[in-house]
Amino acid sequence: MATAILTLLLLVAIGAIAALRRKILSLESSLEAREKERRATYDFLDRLGTSLTGGGEATATMEIVVEFAQEAAHADAACLFVLGHEPNAAPILRARVVRGLFPPLHGAGNAKLMARRKFVEELVLKTAIPVGEGPIGIVARRGQPMLIPNARAEESLREAVESGIEFRDLMVVPLVARGEVLGVLALANKTTGGAFNEEDMQLSVAIADQAAVTLDLVRLYRMMAERQRLEQELELARTFQALLLPRTTPSYPNVEFASFYRPALEVGGDYFDFIPIDDHRIGIVVGDVSGKGIPGALVMASVRACLRAEARISDSPKRVLQRVNDEAARDTKEGVFITMTYGILNVETGRFRFCRAGHEPILCCQMMGEAVVQYLPEGIALGLIEGEHFGITAEQEIDLSAERNIVLYTDGVVEAMNGGREEYGEARFHQVIRDQAGNPPARMVESVMANIEDFTRGLPQHDDITLVVIGWKAPRDPGASRVAAVAAPAATA
Repeated sequence: MATAILTLLLLVAIGAIAALRRKILSLESSLEAREKERRATYDFLDRLGTSLTGGGEATATMEIVVEFAQEAAHADAACLFVLGHEPNAAPILRARVVRGLFPPLHGAGNAKLMARRKFVEELVLKTAIPVGEGPIGIVARRGQPMLIPNARAEESLREAVESGIEFRDLMVVPLVARGEVLGVLALANKTTGGAFNEEDMQLSVAIADQAAVTLDLVRLYRMMAERQRLEQELELARTFQALLLPRTTPSYPNVEFASFYRPALEVGGDYFDFIPIDDHRIGIVVGDVSGKGIPGALVMASVRACLRAEARISDSPKRVLQRVNDEAARDTKEGVFITMTYGILNVETGRFRFCRAGHEPILCCQMMGEAVVQYLPEGIALGLIEGEHFGITAEQEIDLSAERNIVLYTDGVVEAMNGGREEYGEARFHQVIRDQAGNPPARMVESVMANIEDFTRGLPQHDDITLVVIGWKAPRDPGASRVAAVAAPAATA
């Protein structure tokens, strides 16, 4: 009996060890895939950056997109379709760039085609694909990627399979910017054996995401060049900046958010974002680039892409900003820098861990009339120095459930001026926060902006204004401490 029990326990232990080993291998594989995606995204952005700074046009940018996607996914052929609108007709997609012997998904008919690349490419380029028809049209309509590991089993691809062109598998991803489908990227016939898989899909989606934003920027830049007027250039710069900003404010049972952004007449480079990490954590960022106009917007677009890529794979705000800093130091011209505060908020516990890269302090005030606490952990602006010197940047953690609110902002708030060239200043700003402590974030934002408007009396602002307020809605934990961090708050007011 004892022997049987020991044997059973041994078998259970062996099974548990085997299960743990499988889980470790799965985690290692997942981390490897994310690192591959991150590196590919950076390499891709580097190629796009070179094209843009060299005055690249939309077609050249599309060629870079297709070439890189084909290499990254190990595809035998690739094609980029762009969504267009014919007068008095339904929207259609047309191929703009083809690489390799890409199968004609439409227009092949039942006839066998000569496997001559030029002939097949001309057929693909001249064929119009209606939105909603076939894999290309369906992905354009739904805005969701599609993976077809076996082309022969797909009825909608029967003509392409029977056309005489080798066709084994297909991967199709949409190019979406500002909620609009701009086109579709399609890759055919994986060259390394087997068919395209979910890892290939995730990598292609990451490439398509960055490509869509870049193509949209190129399109808007070309419109600006055609108009050649300063007013239109500034308006387009505001549009560029709007691409970087979240369209909606996140909502959680314990936490509420409010935000405000208004560009100056002389366009700057303010930026804020909410980056979902998982079900209970969200990344929050407020930043300001030193460049202005379209160059400043492009710098911030690059920083945003790097930040979002790093936020997905790192739990450390400091490490995220270190990676972003290294990329910014290499890719931005001398004299351009970015101040930023980035933190990760646990919406269930209220713990907010953050880093401050030369940015304005974080402000907190627990109750109406209490002093405003400033959190100023050490840190330097992004893009100034590369490597180990950036390591002086410190992480700090705030307990939102104890503080009740967190205020992040850019210097345009305190530097707003009235007709006497007097700045609005920290004292007035802190007084409004004290008066509004305990109120919902939206009320606090409205009160701050109303107070600034009253102070400036309608004078045009000379810098962007960005304000983000985070409030804790759940009952306060009596044992919660204000700070659990590596550094104490710098000052009170």
